[in-house]
Amino acid sequence: MSRPPWILALLVILSPVTPMISARAEDLDARLAAMPLIEEIDAAAIAPIHQYPEAASRVTSLLGRPARVLDAGDSPKTMAWVIGKGKNLRPGSPYVLEVEYPDDVPRTIFVANRGADLVRGFATGAAIGDARQQYVQPSVESVGYPQSGTWQTYRTIFFLHDRFQGLYAQRDAKPGGRPFTPADGFHVVVFQAKRLNDPPSRGAAVGKIRLRAIPNVAALYPEVEPLPEGLPKRRIFFREEMADEAISARVANDRGVADPLNWLLYKARMSRVLAINTFAKDLLEFGHNQGWKGGDPDWINDAQPPMTDLWDRAASRLAGEGLDLLPYFEYKGAIGRKEATPPSLGWQRRAEKLYHNLPNARYTPVWWTEDHNADLTDPATLDDVRRVVDRTILAHKGRATFAGAWFRVRDNHLPISFSEAAVERFRAAHHGDSLAATASRRTLIASYESDRKLYDRYVGWWLGERRRFFEAIADHLAKGLGDDSVRVWFTPWTSEQIPMLRDPGSGPNGHPVQVTTDDVPWWDAFARTQPDSGWFRWALSPTSFDRVVAEKTYAYSLSFREAISPAPDRTEGYHSAPGADPIHYRDSSRVMLTFPMARLFTVADPELLTSYRTRSGLTAIRHYTLNEDDHDRAKGPSNLPFDGQVGYASVDVDRAGPFVRLLEARAVAAADPTYLGSLCASSFSTGFPGRVQRFNAAFLSVPALPSTLLKGACQDPAVVVRHIPTAGHGTYYLVVNTAMKPARDLSILLPARGQVRDLVEHRDLAAKSLRLTLEPGELRTYRDPQGR
Repeated sequence: MSRPPWILALLVILSPVTPMISARAEDLDARLAAMPLIEEIDAAAIAPIHQYPEAASRVTSLLGRPARVLDAGDSPKTMAWVIGKGKNLRPGSPYVLEVEYPDDVPRTIFVANRGADLVRGFATGAAIGDARQQYVQPSVESVGYPQSGTWQTYRTIFFLHDRFQGLYAQRDAKPGGRPFTPADGFHVVVFQAKRLNDPPSRGAAVGKIRLRAIPNVAALYPEVEPLPEGLPKRRIFFREEMADEAISARVANDRGVADPLNWLLYKARMSRVLAINTFAKDLLEFGHNQGWKGGDPDWINDAQPPMTDLWDRAASRLAGEGLDLLPYFEYKGAIGRKEATPPSLGWQRRAEKLYHNLPNARYTPVWWTEDHNADLTDPATLDDVRRVVDRTILAHKGRATFAGAWFRVRDNHLPISFSEAAVERFRAAHHGDSLAATASRRTLIASYESDRKLYDRYVGWWLGERRRFFEAIADHLAKGLGDDSVRVWFTPWTSEQIPMLRDPGSGPNGHPVQVTTDDVPWWDAFARTQPDSGWFRWALSPTSFDRVVAEKTYAYSLSFREAISPAPDRTEGYHSAPGADPIHYRDSSRVMLTFPMARLFTVADPELLTSYRTRSGLTAIRHYTLNEDDHDRAKGPSNLPFDGQVGYASVDVDRAGPFVRLLEARAVAAADPTYLGSLCASSFSTGFPGRVQRFNAAFLSVPALPSTLLKGACQDPAVVVRHIPTAGHGTYYLVVNTAMKPARDLSILLPARGQVRDLVEHRDLAAKSLRLTLEPGELRTYRDPQGR
């Protein structure tokens, strides 16, 4: 790569006196490792209190140390211990759970911490991580992440609950379902799926398990370099899917945390430790109230006790923890008392599919979402959603700072409507257009089945109406709060996992790309060991990572539209929940479509990511896969990931160690999203808090303004440097290592005019040329106050 003249000049002048800058500030992991030890269990020396199957584990030597191993096999396996019994544990207090593991061969390890209802997996090497076979088929990736060849520690910060489940988790709260208290200690369960669900994984292996106390959690809050007044701030947030079982029981003794408000405050404090600055809380889930008083049961039902007024109690308290708020809505029209006259908007189901009653009225086979919907082209829908915003956000004006509102659709929530009223609105919007004047359900069906000219015109109009719908919500929110900085986020993706990766060569069939990998021969050989008649023979078929990237397969998949199925089903999946149409939002100053990411191939195309940028910014959301299992183990074997052997599970998987934020790092390098979020399977946590905290703090230290590549600033092509010139506040720089290996002794040359400030280590530097060593996925940020 050639260097501009100013780079060469700086190199000559500055290199002889350039200091070596430390790659990281004070290490959170080191601080956590020094916390007071409560109990240590040597898993290799102390047999589990439970194993499945019987005698499932064995003890062996790995990397020079004894380890307890669950070998990969034909069924899921589990092992468990109880920690903290009789150790004077205190409910509501912060602790650290440590689990040692060997980073030797590919492994996926799931850990359940029953003391806080935290369940999470992590993957090393080429292991997939997510289970291949589950309710919703995920698009998986097997890439050869380097391994350290040393023992590592999975480390989780948590706040101890009041009462605990045991070996088996519940999906729905049941009387007596939490028999254990802090005096009893809590179960730590290590488990895994069968080998066919993750063929490269060699099985879980653990060493010592430790429990530590955190004397003062606020002392772990990182210092995030403040922005000058007037610069917009970046945001990091998460939303949890199957999390609130811990607080949903009507009787306090059946809840994990007796007061649900405390449960939210624990999450807020963990967020502060991890440098997460925005608290997202779901207020409508599949259209149903999740914790606020509507004030009119004919309009909208209240949430069930004990969460009836949770949001109303929590808003100011969460703000008091130092977080901005981001209410999350799965809106489908207000759902009130079914017997009300007139029925609430959701019950009216004003949206109708194209082949309505020909022969059925169902958009999709997801029958339990079909009872309600809303037509966003109907003015009544906008009035209805404004009422929701008034009650949940504007009612708390002055009590909290709101980032805005986050809307997400599920099947049938805000579908394309082909009702007579909707078609009339289309004709009125195209007055004088001879083609639009012919529109009716009959002519639209004929157009869909032939040249599609009228049909495409109608869909284009509807997509524009969707953008205007969210713009109107954003305007209402900004005016009501008196804050032009608020945003509306819209996630058009119905599933937790990313939209299915589809083979462009399969045309309208949209066949899935089964496994994306950088080792096609290994996967092909393994798949051929399965019988041709078996599901896994084809579900494990590989496609090369390079091919997926080169053919822009993910971009194709995001724009894919499923065809309407033939009679009698007439399933209209696309009409039920149309995907993203970023072209309609590019000039929006308040509304953003969220970009779905989850695998490295999802952030490998800068052009695709950039296409989602609007004047209001760019948001990338990590879509975790649910890995959901609700099988009753008493009913015999199942095909679900864990065969019910740990009870109910809905669990995220991260890449281990230095790769935990590599996905986000590559997103920053490719297009630099100004907002990062996550859709989580259950209660959010991380096993690598030090790395997550460092990345997040660096990300938040620069303004929410678009950056551009600074070419020639580093000779290492894997290290990307971006810069953000501001008006009157200098220039910001982002330096990110996109490689899977450390970048050592780098020389980074910045065109700074003044003294450069390190925004991670909070110190001014003596030179404009930096010498750095960056871990994989590490982000560092700097500011030149005099830059332009």
